[in-house]
Amino acid sequence: MAEEAARISKEHQKWMLETLKENGGSCTYEVIVRVGEEKHCDTVGAMLRVLKMKKVISYDGMFLMYPGDKAQVVKLVNPDYDPFAQ
Repeated sequence: MAEEAARISKEHQKWMLETLKENGGSCTYEVIVRVGEEKHCDTVGAMLRVLKMKKVISYDGMFLMYPGDKAQVVKLVNPDYDPFAQ
């Protein structure tokens, strides 16, 4: 089960990075949350926190909460990061 959870986490990180790339390297937290709803992801904030800790993305603050932080801009810092290579 741990391996399956790790794979799902990496899949979520992958679509988040793809979303940022599709939006020119940055977008609001709300855009990511909406894509997350389509992808059935209920851990968007946690996945973004993981990516921030790995210095793959940046945003102000420690943790983003929806809807309060929906206008917060998330920026892609390392476009070459591959969650599956880790």
